[in-house]
This record gives sequence, C-alpha cells and structure tokens, in this order.
Amino acid sequence: MIIVAFDGSSVVLSDERWRHIVLRHPELREKRGLILDAVTRPDEVYADSAGGVHVLKRLSGDVSDFLVVVHAKRGAEGYIRTAYYTSSGRKSRRYRGFRGLRLS
Repeated sequence: MIIVAFDGSSVVLSDERWRHIVLRHPELREKRGLILDAVTRPDEVYADSAGGVHVLKRLSGDVSDFLVVVHAKRGAEGYIRTAYYTSSGRKSRRYRGFRGLRLS
C-alpha cells in the first residue's frame, strides 16, 4: 500500500513490514488506518541520525499517549519500518536529542 506522507513523499507499507509490526506489537493489529493517518497527518515529526523519520500522532483515550511510526527512504520511495505506542514521558526522553522537523 502506497500513501502520500505529510511532506508529499510516497511511503509504502509492505505486507512484510505489516507482519513485522503486528508480530512485535499485536495491539496494533486493527490499527492500520491509524498508522497510515499518522504518516499523512502527524502531530510531531523528528529525524534520527540514520535518516529515519519518526512521525507521532497524539492519541486520546487509547492505549497510550502517542502512536509512533518510523519510516525511511529507499531510493526515491519511503517505506514504513515499524510502529508502536509510547507514553509522554518516554517520548520526551527518547526524542530529546532528535532534530524536530516542520510540518508542511
């Protein structure tokens, strides 16, 4: 499945990556739409030193405070690496050293 990310780039969620996500994070099994929405309409975006983009979607009344989706470029196209839930406290510790990106 190919979607257009918040910055206009194409991002793929392959069957292999979807299997990885639900194997490692079974609580996301029914959340494919939420994952895709996070990539297209994130609340916060960070870049890591390896070229990955971490998009965060704020959640209300769900399992945790944020959904994190990590995607990276492979050639001209991006691909989703993984997705997981995180808390506000863990988010502030994890992204302290990351570079924040502006939302388009």
